[in-house]
Amino acid sequence: MSVCVVIRCVEEALLMKAFGLRVAGALEEELELWVALPEPGDASPLLELEGMAVAKVRDFCGVDRRRRILNAAKDEWPSLLVIGKQAGVKSEDLNLRFSTDIFEKAVCQVLVVRVSDDLASPGQRILVPCAGGRHSRRALKLAKALSDSGTVAFQVRPEADELSDELGHQDLRRIVKRAGLNPKEILSRVRLGEDFTELLGEEMGDESYGMLLIGASDSGTLRRKLFGTLPERLLSRENGLTVGVIRAERSKGHRFQEFVGRMVHLSIPQLNRTERLALFDEVESKSRWNFDFAALMMLATGIAGMGLLANSGAVVIGAMLVAPLMMPLIGTGLSLVQGNWPLARQAMGAVGRGFCFAFALSLALGFLARCLDLGLTDQLRMRGEPNSLDLGIAFVSGIAASYCIARPKLSGALAGVAIAAALVPPIATVGIGLALGQTAVALGAALLFGTNIVAIVLGAGLNFMLAGISGIHKAGAWGRRSLIVLILVCLGLAVPLTSVLISRLSRSEQLEQAIAKELPEGIYLISVSRLRRGGFEVAVESEGTVEKGLASEVAETIARIEGRRETVKLRTVLIQRSKPDE
Repeated sequence: MSVCVVIRCVEEALLMKAFGLRVAGALEEELELWVALPEPGDASPLLELEGMAVAKVRDFCGVDRRRRILNAAKDEWPSLLVIGKQAGVKSEDLNLRFSTDIFEKAVCQVLVVRVSDDLASPGQRILVPCAGGRHSRRALKLAKALSDSGTVAFQVRPEADELSDELGHQDLRRIVKRAGLNPKEILSRVRLGEDFTELLGEEMGDESYGMLLIGASDSGTLRRKLFGTLPERLLSRENGLTVGVIRAERSKGHRFQEFVGRMVHLSIPQLNRTERLALFDEVESKSRWNFDFAALMMLATGIAGMGLLANSGAVVIGAMLVAPLMMPLIGTGLSLVQGNWPLARQAMGAVGRGFCFAFALSLALGFLARCLDLGLTDQLRMRGEPNSLDLGIAFVSGIAASYCIARPKLSGALAGVAIAAALVPPIATVGIGLALGQTAVALGAALLFGTNIVAIVLGAGLNFMLAGISGIHKAGAWGRRSLIVLILVCLGLAVPLTSVLISRLSRSEQLEQAIAKELPEGIYLISVSRLRRGGFEVAVESEGTVEKGLASEVAETIARIEGRRETVKLRTVLIQRSKPDE
């Protein structure tokens, strides 16, 4: 194993070599210099640095230096890869991007460091802010090896009560133990307050500190702490200061997660700026409650209600095509991913008003049906018995609908999605069921509608995330929390819906066994299936014609199991068996 120091420009070569020698000596490992200049022609003096405690000097210069260094780090896996960020060198923007790329993508342990002229001599202490993550623990171990004067574990805690300081020291001792170090050998400092940057600056005002070593939990830490305003102020002091950010090697799980992310990015077409603008414009315009939205809701509810009362599946499908609820649900999914509260409020408002409007109209249709002495139809019963399959259908429909909306060339497929994800028929069933006194059916339909809402929003949100849409970090926090809540609600809904499905399967098996037991001798049951328009189809096989009243007998058996009379269509398959030769 070795410590590999990357030299990005001629100006930083001597400082980085000196710092590398100190780190390699502290870790008792060999030092390698990886020369990675943008232009190969300037590298010849640096390639002659081998010797004088430098085990090897390697050439990575050229436009492909980043790729070659990442490959070398992956193949050789050095114990520590050190790369610089010096103030005042030429081409700093280019080299800063290079350092950040190596820090974020290298698989081995990486230290990005801004080295002062004093190099944080062994006689100075090293301050290590500790949050408790594995990167902080790596920082503590490296600081302990580098400093003879002592390592100080530092933490900022809010002043909640009189025990805050003691709890902070206790937490630091626990972190030091997890790093495999002796808490007695590590000093601890706790400052109470809210502003980490200000309190860290005050702590670093002590001239005894020669280095600030931060364990970075993510790439944002690198930018905020190492390249931010705080280190610039500290570097300007008389004695100078070395500031570094260390990141532990990437775990297999993290590398697998990045691999999946890259595959998703390469496999799923990402929306460009023009496509996103068109998507936002369409979703926002069609997720607004207005006269057109209300008119379509009234027409869709009327068609759905009459179709349900007439027990006509074709009419109910027509209502699904007219209903405008799908677009505001897609808009809700987009707003959660984007962190767009105005769009979320507008879309959810349209869904809420649409539900109330449809419910009131369906309730009126239900009272009219009650006056006309119309009973509960099979189409109404179907909406009152949702199961986990409905949850899956709605989730996939949300993905499909958002995918089609984001890509105008596929808008013709939206009609099929609208049919798959029934939204208005369940609302109509709620109103009609309550008016007819069928509370169980109404509650089941309400559960189906709520399930569809949650699953469609989640499916749309997932598709938009995979398509590369995201919001500003702070603005999108509430959206991400809302998505987590919806996921938990979806998992909660899956439990009763799955139990309904299992119960239905069990009842079907019980029904088949009862019918098979009641059949006369010589007649054998093939299958029992529920018809879309209501009733059952029972298929039997027989060597001769069956009795005329068999269908009625089977209907009575079904009525005992189902608790209600159902029409039965009996299908007979005549069979003829061959006899072996005598």
